Amino acid sequence: MNFFVKKAYALFFWRTPCGEVLSKTYDIYNHLKFGFNDYKLFDKANLEFYLTKQYHIVEKGLALPNPRPGFGAEKIKLLLDKGNLYIQKYGTSQLTSSIAHCLVDYLAFNDRIDHTIDIKVRKNIDAFIAKNDLSYKGGTKHVTKDSIKSLANKPFNEFVKSRFSIRDFSDIDVPIATINDSIDLAKFAPSVCNRQSWQVHYYNDKSLMKELLTIQNGNGGFTDCINGLMIITGDIKGFTKYESNQLFVDGGLFSMNIMLALHYHNIGSCPLNTCVPFVIENKIKKLASIPKHERLIMMLAVGNLKEEFKVAVSERRSTDTILNFH
Repeated sequence: MNFFVKKAYALFFWRTPCGEVLSKTYDIYNHLKFGFNDYKLFDKANLEFYLTKQYHIVEKGLALPNPRPGFGAEKIKLLLDKGNLYIQKYGTSQLTSSIAHCLVDYLAFNDRIDHTIDIKVRKNIDAFIAKNDLSYKGGTKHVTKDSIKSLANKPFNEFVKSRFSIRDFSDIDVPIATINDSIDLAKFAPSVCNRQSWQVHYYNDKSLMKELLTIQNGNGGFTDCINGLMIITGDIKGFTKYESNQLFVDGGLFSMNIMLALHYHNIGSCPLNTCVPFVIENKIKKLASIPKHERLIMMLAVGNLKEEFKVAVSERRSTDTILNFH
C-alpha cells in the first residue's frame, strides 16, 4: 500500500505549481548545459550551429540596402578562427564550403567599392577559401520582383523555396487590405486544441516603429526602409498546466503562415527575434500598447518588393542530417 501511496503523491505533486516550476528549472538547466556561446563549444554540433550563426551574420550584412565598407571585421575574425578549428577537427564540409563562398562574396563586395581590407585578414580569408571546394553557395543572390510574382500560383515546392528574408524594401506603402488578407490566410495554422491564442499588432507610424526597432536591436542597416511592423504575440490566458512552451509553438506556426501569406501577396518580410530579458520584453509591450498577458513571439518587418534586390543565400543543411529514421 505504501508503494501506491507514494506513486499517487508523486503524480499529484507533478500536477501542482511546484511540479511545474521544477519542470521549467529542468528546461533552463538543459538550455544552459547544451546550448552554445562564444566560449562554450563542447562538440561538433555546438560548433556547427555557432558557425552557421556567424556566417549568416555576414550574409545578412551583404543583403542590406547599403552595406558599410569592411563591415563585420571582428565577426570575420571569429568566423575564421572557429572555422579553421572546425576543419582541423572534422575536415571540410557543406558548412565550411558555404562559409568560404560567403567570404568570396564579402571580398567581392569590398573590391567593388574599392575598400581595402586589412592585409593579414585578407590573407587569412584567402587561405580559408583555398581549403574548400566552394560546392555549396553562401553570401547573397539577386532576386527580381517579377520572379516572385510568377511563382504565386506555381507548385508548392517551388513557391516555398522562393521565400527569403528581405532587408531591402521599396518605398511604396503596403496596403492595409493586403495585411488583412494575409492574416486571414495565416489564421488557418494549427494550434493546440484549436485555441488560436495568437495576436498580431501592426504598426506603420515611422516614429513608433523606429523606437520599437531600436529596442529590438537586430535590424541595423535596413530600419529606415521597413514599411510596416508586426509584433506577433501569444495570449497566456489560452494555456494551462505544462503548456508555457506551447504558446511559442503555436505562435511560431502562425508566424510562418503569415510570412508565406505575405509572400503569396508579393509582400516581403523579415522575421526579427524577440529573445530578450523580461525587462526588455515589458518595455516593448508598454511602448507598443500590448497587454501584459501576452508574450512576444517575434517582430516581423514588412514592405513592398523592389524591382530587384539581394537576399542571403541561407544554404540549407542536407536532409540526411535532419531526418532520423527509427
